[in-house]
Amino acid sequence: MVFDVGGTHARSAVLDGEGRLHDLTVRATPSWASYPGEEAASLHQRLVDLIVADARRLARRHRVAAVGVSLGAAIDARTGMTVGSGPLWGDGAGQRFDTAGALRDAASEFRWTVVNDVTASAVALAAQPDAQGLRRLAAVVVGSGIGLRTVEVGTGRVPVSADTGLQGEIGHLPAGFRIGAREIVLRCDCGATGHLSAYASGRGIDRILTLLAAEGTSWLAADAPLNSQFAQAVAAGEPEALTVLEAVTRPLAHALLSVLSTDAEIDRVVLTGGVPAGLGRAYLECLTAQMDAVGLYGRSGSLAGTIQVASPDAELALHGAGMLARSGAAGARSWIVPGDDPKSYSVVMAPNTLASGRGTPQVAARPGPHGAARRLVVADKRVWEMYGDALTNALTGGSENITLETLLLEPDESGKNLAAVSDLVDAFDRFGLLRRSEPVVAVGGGVLLDLVGFTASIYRRGVPLIKVPTTLLGMIDAGIGVKTAINYGGQKSRLGTYSRPGQVVIDPGFLPTLDPREYRCGLGEAIKIAVVADVTLFDLLDAHSRTLAAGTPDPRVESEVIERSIAAMLGELVGNLGEDRLDRLADIGHTFSGALEMSLEPTLLHGEAVAIDLAVTVMLSRNRGLLSSAVADRIIRVLTDLDLPTSHREMTLDLLVEALAHTSLHRDGQQRLPLLEDVGRAVFVNDVTEAELGEALAALQTRQLQVMS
Repeated sequence: MVFDVGGTHARSAVLDGEGRLHDLTVRATPSWASYPGEEAASLHQRLVDLIVADARRLARRHRVAAVGVSLGAAIDARTGMTVGSGPLWGDGAGQRFDTAGALRDAASEFRWTVVNDVTASAVALAAQPDAQGLRRLAAVVVGSGIGLRTVEVGTGRVPVSADTGLQGEIGHLPAGFRIGAREIVLRCDCGATGHLSAYASGRGIDRILTLLAAEGTSWLAADAPLNSQFAQAVAAGEPEALTVLEAVTRPLAHALLSVLSTDAEIDRVVLTGGVPAGLGRAYLECLTAQMDAVGLYGRSGSLAGTIQVASPDAELALHGAGMLARSGAAGARSWIVPGDDPKSYSVVMAPNTLASGRGTPQVAARPGPHGAARRLVVADKRVWEMYGDALTNALTGGSENITLETLLLEPDESGKNLAAVSDLVDAFDRFGLLRRSEPVVAVGGGVLLDLVGFTASIYRRGVPLIKVPTTLLGMIDAGIGVKTAINYGGQKSRLGTYSRPGQVVIDPGFLPTLDPREYRCGLGEAIKIAVVADVTLFDLLDAHSRTLAAGTPDPRVESEVIERSIAAMLGELVGNLGEDRLDRLADIGHTFSGALEMSLEPTLLHGEAVAIDLAVTVMLSRNRGLLSSAVADRIIRVLTDLDLPTSHREMTLDLLVEALAHTSLHRDGQQRLPLLEDVGRAVFVNDVTEAELGEALAALQTRQLQVMS
């Protein structure tokens, strides 16, 4: 289900797998213009009620659970928080609104994805066939308000500010306006004067036309729709109307010239929205003529070939919202993970393929430059003993002309070290690994994937890697990101790199033979990401905790747990793969767990250490008054029902204090500790004291719940 909510109209539809829209409906948006005098909070609720009611109507007809909402508002892409929207909510305080959170609370049966409308349009434009080959594209919406987003066409990545999570709020840039020699000052919907949107947006143009009509302009009648009269006068070549058109396009022309002069990689600018659609070709010609009149320094020729107007029938915002919702929805079968540079990689769900021997074309070997088709496979010995024949068939595509060389390891946390790396480097040398055309295939759990990933990233400054995680933890956490690491000096993951795999292939067919304790370790990572990023996933883990803990869930439940965990984890990682920002929600459960795991190994596995870490965090959150006792009790209960530990007999206050100190070094001198306010909502703190840690530890020890001995 897809929604495009602007300042004037709210559109809804269902997007099918072929890109067709069904049940397209247009309604008036509940904004300050349609409900004058209402407070922002009331308008927020009206909007939520409208979207939820329509989503439930569509769901009854189409049985769709994923919803993408394109919203005409500035949205902090880091947190999902709506910063504000003049067209929707006008002037005044209280515009900041957790739109996605409110929708989840109102209708938790759906998986909600809320994005800025210009972002949705940019993503849709970048996916169109005629955009391929462009470096960067700028989408500009000129409707009730004005916004701009640039998108990297090759990756679909929309860069945002590390400080605000925003990009391209050009509607609020300062702009002057005059018709002929007459200077006019008007207010923007946000309440400020002299903004670009005050003159160049649909609302701005309407204000200008209202002013002119009141003054008795001959081609405007005050008792008829002003915008329609303006469009007709422009089409008829009315000189005064063309003067107004020139005046309202001039501020945007200057803004676009500034954008093009500062980002030389923008190869195309596409205008969408009601203003360019309503005014037609005359609008584009007037805009580009004014840009050409000023020109770009050092560039000759017209910019007309760079500036385009999208077809009004393209419904870009609806398609983009659907693409983004589908890529993060339960039931998705693949995710494209854009990188911080032009490289990206894919995470592909391939149920019952590798484990059964049917394979996928993406991982089958292809002939290299020497004519031979080879693969070096580094695999967990236990996995290969059970699935070696099937994997051989899958990775060769059944062809006798493709050869595999297998290196079998018996990985454990204590052996994830420099000596093991040295052994792998020797194996790469013996194989004669080609640097680009022969990816290493790593098959196993998180420890093996870490070890092989680290070695591949430093061997000849990096060789391609395909990851095939065979544990639940590897499938939803360790295998899908870009971090690699080995242990050193008694510290977990002390040496590491950021290295993108070529592909990650997820086949849950390996899980039925997974040791039950290892399976529960994966559940520790699933509940970790659920409590900060996916309320529905947490509810799913709660409802099916007993069968999940036993390793005997309904396959549909297991599939949804895996897919939601992957989508939630990637949702936190994308845009920050290299950890330029150290405030990371995905770090919940990883403040104390590393020290616990290394100090108490081999009695404590990684997922168990994460569960204990999460329990400590829950107690810290409750004791601070951030998290209600009822929610804290529920999280602890679900951990226990999943048969995960919430404490350890050898976990001491000194160990927790030391762990926090080490983690703070890793986080650049600050704790950056995510504490919970509710399931799905967290804040970062930097002032947790030793006394607080002692109280949290005591609270866990006195609960007499699942204690790991």
